[in-house]
Amino acid sequence: MAVTVGLVLGGAGGLGAHVLWPGDTDDSGGSSGSGGSRGDGRAKPSAVATAGPRAEPVRAAMVAQRQVGVGVVARKGGDPDFFTGQARLDLRDGTTVRAATHVLYDMGEGHPWYPPEIVLIGNRAVITPHQEMTGPEYGPQGSYRTESDATAAAADDIAVRNALEARWLAQPAHLVALLDGATELSTRRAGGVRTLTGSTPLRTLAADPAVGRLYRPYAADGRDGAVRFTLVVTSRDLPESLRTEVPSGSGADAFRVEYRDWAKGGAITARPGPTPAPQWTAAD
Repeated sequence: MAVTVGLVLGGAGGLGAHVLWPGDTDDSGGSSGSGGSRGDGRAKPSAVATAGPRAEPVRAAMVAQRQVGVGVVARKGGDPDFFTGQARLDLRDGTTVRAATHVLYDMGEGHPWYPPEIVLIGNRAVITPHQEMTGPEYGPQGSYRTESDATAAAADDIAVRNALEARWLAQPAHLVALLDGATELSTRRAGGVRTLTGSTPLRTLAADPAVGRLYRPYAADGRDGAVRFTLVVTSRDLPESLRTEVPSGSGADAFRVEYRDWAKGGAITARPGPTPAPQWTAAD
């Protein structure tokens, strides 16, 4: 995955002049985690995934809006890999997605909830800890930092893994993989709203170049089966919600994405620390 980061020099109210790190335009929302810049600083041309007739109207409608906010719930409360929160996506095209995420394990009522903001640009993660979690007593996680290889960092950093999963779940390429890979699909209409219900083989999703990393741990032990999904779209082909159930050792892991704030908010960039203005809401 080609990776670079753009900087915004912050001032009062989050205003500032733009400064670019080399190759800022060459970023991808895929999942390979490999670098993609030539030694001379020029960006490699990236392959653009094409959607089939099922998914193309949804993919095109999403990309045309450019910005979208999402709410994400991953798995069930109590699961060690459970997390919840919000994010905002900057849809450069069907496969290039920048994300600003604010997700973390939530222990429920009465417990503090301090998610970091993690901005994903290509495979680079720019991490700003919550103000309540800053300082040397929290180690490296207590200060603004950058991970140049987010997929590698995710092996030991739960917050980065959560951020990557949130982007994989919500991005257009995930809907393309589900719809165009489906072996069963039905549609129900109510007014201008369509509800698409179907199933896609787990192995098909695990092999997908854009979102395969989300599904490979489930398929790693040779588990067969299908991912069940329900996608609700508006009359404009924009997603309202996505629910998926993934076969797991405990039966099934459930995921939910709620879409909102279409075409709101500015471009997502990597802003310099130590306390950049947040970007995970459209109020940025």
